[in-house]
Amino acid sequence: MNTSIETTKETQIFSQLANTWWDEQGPFKALHEMNPIRLQYILSHIRNHFNDSKNITDIKILDIGCGGGLVCEPLSRLGYTVTGIDQSSEAIEVARQHAAEQGLNIRYHCKDIQELDEHYNIITLLEVLEHVEQPEQLLKSALDRLAPGGLIFFSTLNRTVFSYVAGIFLAEKVLKWAPEGTHQWSKFLKPCEIIIPLQGFGIIPLDVTGISWSVLNRTWKLTSKLEGNYIGVGVKK
Repeated sequence: MNTSIETTKETQIFSQLANTWWDEQGPFKALHEMNPIRLQYILSHIRNHFNDSKNITDIKILDIGCGGGLVCEPLSRLGYTVTGIDQSSEAIEVARQHAAEQGLNIRYHCKDIQELDEHYNIITLLEVLEHVEQPEQLLKSALDRLAPGGLIFFSTLNRTVFSYVAGIFLAEKVLKWAPEGTHQWSKFLKPCEIIIPLQGFGIIPLDVTGISWSVLNRTWKLTSKLEGNYIGVGVKK
């Protein structure tokens, strides 16, 4: 069964824009701006979960759909052992080159999850599930690589009227925060459409939190409202 990280159409879009991954004012500007709050959330849960029971260098992280490495690099700088995979060979090449320029030891692969033979303490699926045809199968394949007691993080867009207006009409067509055609509203996922499959695969949900854009402060923030972007975490039994 095909569990490619992205569909062919969307892989082509991201591949064509690969050289702009690290342009903070380019097509991936919204991800650059969202990155600090996502990392704050992830690191908070990692530190709380492991509670100094493991050395940072012993914690292995897999970022699925890593793109140019926006999440991998800051985690690597903190000392975690990081691997990133993506279906776009162009994005992986950009990620490798940028990591080398920064002196970071990150393993990047252009391959499917089933081709990996390691287990990881942390797996992240950030802005990925809305780009695949079979998100449940991707979750299952990811969890096959998650070590017992490990954490899985996911972030995506809820399938609501608000998310269509904000995530597609405004973000892609008006504000140009994302390349037009990047998202399909029908593939956005309600939180229960992730939580229920995760529970069926042996994951205990720990939290789901909204991520919203503050017009006043011009930054992303965590919120209890889940009608747009949201991020969540679960632990493997």
